[in-house]
Amino acid sequence: MRKLTSLVSILFASIVLAGCSGSDKNEFEGIPAQELYNKGQTYLQDGDYNNAVRYLEAVDVRGQQGAYGEQIQLSVIYAQYKLGEYYKALDAAERFARAYPNSGSMDYVFYLAGLSNARLADNWIQNVFSVSDAGRAVENVRNAYGNFQTVVQRYPHSQYAQDAQNWIGYMKNRLAEHELTIAKFYMKRDAYVAVANRVEEMMRAHPEAKATAEALPLLQKSFEAMGINDSAQKVAAMIEANKGKEYPTFTKPEYSEQF
Repeated sequence: MRKLTSLVSILFASIVLAGCSGSDKNEFEGIPAQELYNKGQTYLQDGDYNNAVRYLEAVDVRGQQGAYGEQIQLSVIYAQYKLGEYYKALDAAERFARAYPNSGSMDYVFYLAGLSNARLADNWIQNVFSVSDAGRAVENVRNAYGNFQTVVQRYPHSQYAQDAQNWIGYMKNRLAEHELTIAKFYMKRDAYVAVANRVEEMMRAHPEAKATAEALPLLQKSFEAMGINDSAQKVAAMIEANKGKEYPTFTKPEYSEQF
């Protein structure tokens, strides 16, 4: 009986090992790199982004990118973005920048990184119900702003420069609104020094923003509360000078479907 049990155990173990061995088999083994690349690009054109990534990354893993290695990575960035895998798109963009820092497609990479960060900064619930998102964490907003600014400054003749410029205005306005939210938060807690520091920084970073003008009364009250009357009077004069001033409105740009 013991021998039978041992034999069954050995057979079972063999089956399990065989199953594991089969599952580890590379499904792309034996397929030429060029064929993988062509299939990946076909899937990309057809909008089948999952399979596009699978086939293109299979070429990359094999280390046989050859002359089309740059295009493979560009395609993967695009496919991950279209899949809504924005963090993966950003990772792929970072890898591309390290591998091909002098590529003629760097404007495209920074633009896609900007769109990915902009998507990550979105909140569908707030968009649906038109709730202000100024108080949310803005790390992705700052990153998107930096990405788009890079496109405009380094590649002014890029086909993506104008759209990037539109996004810059929108992102800059959101950052100013975020700073105003923080200043109001400090004011409710009578943290006058913090309010003053925050609003003065807004005046340096976002002098033309409507949010900065709206923050000036907070600065005036903070100076008054701290007994700094001469500064309070100067701010009061600025508030008076801004009366009736019109500020540009920044509509959120549409996300491009094709680029």
